Amino acid sequence: MRLLASTGPLFARPLDWALGVIAEAGYDGAELMVTQDPATQDAERVRHASTQEGIPVPVVHGPFLLLTRRVFGTDLVQKAQRSIELAGALDADVMIVHPPFRWQRDFHRYLLEEGNTDAAAVGTRIGVENLYPVSVVGRPVRFHRYTLAEHLEPFDHVVLDTSHFGVAEADICHAYELLRQRAVHLHVSDNRGGGRDSHAPLGHGMLPLARFLHLVAADAAAGAVDEISITLELDCRRYLDDRAALVGYLRQEREKCLALLGGASAEEVLGRPDVVEVAPSALEDDADQPTVPPLLG
Repeated sequence: MRLLASTGPLFARPLDWALGVIAEAGYDGAELMVTQDPATQDAERVRHASTQEGIPVPVVHGPFLLLTRRVFGTDLVQKAQRSIELAGALDADVMIVHPPFRWQRDFHRYLLEEGNTDAAAVGTRIGVENLYPVSVVGRPVRFHRYTLAEHLEPFDHVVLDTSHFGVAEADICHAYELLRQRAVHLHVSDNRGGGRDSHAPLGHGMLPLARFLHLVAADAAAGAVDEISITLELDCRRYLDDRAALVGYLRQEREKCLALLGGASAEEVLGRPDVVEVAPSALEDDADQPTVPPLLG
């Protein structure tokens, strides 16, 4: 099972710098976030940076964020097709898309009918990621078609994001159990609650990550699911101006995830029970301070 880190939280830094940090932190690979940076949009430049830093790029996240709405054009079908071409050129296993808004019918039809054929033609797969309701005047509004696990069942390949499910107040273990045969990739982070997509360090939120990762590891060990990869998609803003601290932070989160995949308890690894009513960090002056010392090894 490959454990990756995303270049997305490091988008303000050059691609080769971001890949170097991820490699130094000991990850098996990087998930490439396609951004406004031309280096992330060109397969040859990505391959060069990947080779230079000694880290593979097996997953590509297409430019489906608000900040990247004009990258690869504004037509979502063409954006997906260009992202598929990039993933194919990089020999990436998965190209991640955000699900369509309710009114984006052409894109919705493409994902359901043609997208898998286009992806298979270049040796990759489209993974549709769960999103979450948006708070409007204090009430959650579901602009996206796909926020809960059952919404994703029409797709052959899905990407499950634990923090997004946290915002949607969905049970991450139920979501995995329902979609385990369709899940090709996981985005793992904690969520502090309050309707915000916090992408918090493991143990700093309210999600039952130990049980979730125990389920994933048990399925992998039993051969009950196809090979699945995990990206730790974490808020890194606090560390961007200190490379050594950033490497240490990413290494610590990797070690915590590996320990949980190995069967360790939440109390042992995260310093809290697996199920809590209030995020431990909610009462801290600095919500990003580690809850437990870094693991060794």
